Amino acid sequence: MADTDRVARLALFDLDNTLLDRERAFGLWTQDFLGAHGLDPAAVPVIERADADGYADRAQFFGALRDALGITTSLDELLADYHVRYPSKYAAAPGTVDALGSLRRAGWKVAVVTNGPPSQLAKLAAAGIEDEFDAVCVSSLVGALKPDPAIFAEAARRCGLPLDGWMVGDSPDADIAGGSGVGLQTIWIHRGREWPRDDCSPDRTASTIAEAVGILLGAG
Repeated sequence: MADTDRVARLALFDLDNTLLDRERAFGLWTQDFLGAHGLDPAAVPVIERADADGYADRAQFFGALRDALGITTSLDELLADYHVRYPSKYAAAPGTVDALGSLRRAGWKVAVVTNGPPSQLAKLAAAGIEDEFDAVCVSSLVGALKPDPAIFAEAARRCGLPLDGWMVGDSPDADIAGGSGVGLQTIWIHRGREWPRDDCSPDRTASTIAEAVGILLGAG
């Protein structure tokens, strides 16, 4: 089939711990943070608990660290430094760029749908994958937070397609329940976890983006 005859399909991807390894990036940032503030490695569990796998508000996160670890740097300085240094720690896993490229060559439209601040865009740039997508929707810029249907609809609109396709992500709530709620099929990036919800379930599961893309290409 010629490229011009392909029917465009829609694939939406979460960013943190889906397209990019947040655990690795946060670990690298944590080591820099320890050195910058003269902290002992014993502080790592305190930092990880305060982080809550990335779901803690960053002002609350740094407020907790200042209290627990005796850090005297101002909250504003900590936040400003974090939003510069932390995104720079991101890198794309081997095979991710090739996998995304294979989807687009097969006629798919590919978009990022992520919750977070504008610095989410800096993560894509640091990983060198900012040009691999037809659209990028960041909640703070779009004005809607997953699982709000509006952010999924906006991603589809920017891709020039109806909201009919797949959502790939690691969050049972934001990505899988959210995607299912707007009629998308879903792939859960399981990260070695058991599925935690009884009221819904993903259509498929995968451990890597390459594996998820293989599922999409087979489904397509």
